[in-house]
Amino acid sequence: STLDRSSAASDVYKRQVCLFTACSDDDNDDKVTLIVDNIVGTYPGKMDIRLTGNSVASDIAASITVGKVSDGKVKVSLSNFTIPDVLPSPVNIEAECDVTPSTDELKLNGTATIDLPVVGKLDVVVTGDADGEELDLDIVVTKVGVVVDFDGHKKK
Repeated sequence: STLDRSSAASDVYKRQVCLFTACSDDDNDDKVTLIVDNIVGTYPGKMDIRLTGNSVASDIAASITVGKVSDGKVKVSLSNFTIPDVLPSPVNIEAECDVTPSTDELKLNGTATIDLPVVGKLDVVVTGDADGEELDLDIVVTKVGVVVDFDGHKKK
């Protein structure tokens, strides 16, 4: 009968649909695992600077360089860093950071020391993440309450 044939055809169709949906591949095989080499480069961007919680500068043009130290470490460099009226003499911040894989990015965590006239040596903590395209860092000089938030895009 026609009803049996259409019912049988419907069953075959349902099985095919089930087969095709069940076989979908959600493994994201095309995702590349990020390694240190993916994030090495120069990142022009902008930084916002806070001093003891208060904004002292916004959207300051800056460029941070990420260099490879080893498969698990990078050197993050910010040259000629100044804060108007707070840190008038430019300083270079170079932090060696451990690199830890995370979902879709690499986490950076490191420290540096800067030597300032009058004030002396200050510890700097650098934390953030990079995905090969963007670099997002917080550079904190705890003793003087300086927090720098940097966002940059890798130069091609």
